[in-house]
Amino acid sequence: MMFKTGWLCLLAMPALAATPGYSFVTEEFPPYSYAQGGQAAGPMADVLRALCRRLERSCRIEVQPWRRALQQAEAGRVDGIFTVVDMPERRQYFHISPPVIRARYVFVELAVSSKPWRGLPDLAGRAVGVYGPSATESALRELGAGYSYQASQETDNLVALRKLAAGRYGPDGLVLVNEGAARWLIENQHITGLRMLPPVRDLMYAFGLSRLRLEEPEAARFASALHQLCHSGEMARLVRPYGLQPAPCS
Repeated sequence: MMFKTGWLCLLAMPALAATPGYSFVTEEFPPYSYAQGGQAAGPMADVLRALCRRLERSCRIEVQPWRRALQQAEAGRVDGIFTVVDMPERRQYFHISPPVIRARYVFVELAVSSKPWRGLPDLAGRAVGVYGPSATESALRELGAGYSYQASQETDNLVALRKLAAGRYGPDGLVLVNEGAARWLIENQHITGLRMLPPVRDLMYAFGLSRLRLEEPEAARFASALHQLCHSGEMARLVRPYGLQPAPCS
């Protein structure tokens, strides 16, 4: 009888060891997410790994170009994606987690621009660069509704800022961009001759969990663990060293 019981325990061990892990994709979006030494780095990756430890799951994160990452996640070939903003087109494919990082959108202009900026009505008549397709591009459409401006969709924020600095959008051109990303790119890519205007919108970054791969109860467990991570203060400790603001705990 002892032999039989021991044998049954051994049979159960592989099932415990085979607890499924999470597979996530993200993009090069410093300081929020980026590749470093062949691994995903940044505050979103740090928070996700801490979350996986709480859930006792392994966690694989791959950094890819955004369009490819989004296609894989929407097709259900991975469990999740970051960084995402909670909006209808994302909710169609993903369970959106509680927010992780608070951010802001800003317009960037040439430092020598002579056209004063008093607010959104001053978009009229200007060329505006924006990274897309993305949440930033959606924000531009909403912010610019009712104003006549010329939008140029770019492959990433760096291209948009470099074009702005080179005068490609004209002397009064603008770029709509995440404030943290703009500061990082301007400093680390040595882009000169630009200045940031006052923030025009707040936003929150979160994780997106594939609806094709994860059911509601699993998404709820993920959200609960993230709430615990936030209320314990660990999420803030992981985010703040990057010079960013954690989202408030809901």
